[in-house]
Amino acid sequence: MNAYAALLAPIAWRVPGHAARMLHGFARAEQSSMIDLLAAANLTTSPERCALYLRHALDEGRHASMFAHRSAELRRARGRPSLGPVTPDTEHLFERLGEARFLAFVHLGEARGRAQFEAHVRTCSARGDERSAALLEAIAADEARHERYTGELLAELTGGATAARRAVRRARMWEAWRQWRRAGRWISARVYAALMLVLFIAVAPLSLLVRVVRPARGGWTGEARP
Repeated sequence: MNAYAALLAPIAWRVPGHAARMLHGFARAEQSSMIDLLAAANLTTSPERCALYLRHALDEGRHASMFAHRSAELRRARGRPSLGPVTPDTEHLFERLGEARFLAFVHLGEARGRAQFEAHVRTCSARGDERSAALLEAIAADEARHERYTGELLAELTGGATAARRAVRRARMWEAWRQWRRAGRWISARVYAALMLVLFIAVAPLSLLVRVVRPARGGWTGEARP
């Protein structure tokens, strides 16, 4: 995970305009996470876990605002308008997965986010972009705290560290399956559009030929009866 993030981070900041789009994507992910955590706080049976989920949700909302603001700054520096409001996308994960599987999924996401943001901190520092580096460093610290508490709660709910690790492995496989299905839907939609375009281009000459051979006639064409 760390090696993958370290490999991609320099590329992400080197491509013109990509950093702003990437940060806007981070904002959307954080906003979606906030909604899922608010649902978890509402549905959990534990007041203690409810309080932790609410605190986590507030952090995610703050992160979303920070990412969106920095994205807009980078866009303005290039003379471009902001990418607009952040539109979250939630899948009702707590209801679908149950609390233990939800926690495993969140723990996995926080660990990935921490590694990813730490790689971006190093890249931004090397590029002299201290403003972005400071923002990402602060968020990475929050992600590390979220990673710790979700790991501890997961161990409590599943019955120990070994069971918690198994839950995280299952969450990783489930997420890979989910990403594969999403990619499949994305590809199938574009393949369908391409096929329809090819079919339209192929049929267009035939349609013109039919019009030439059998031109449309106006008025009454039936024979008069005696």
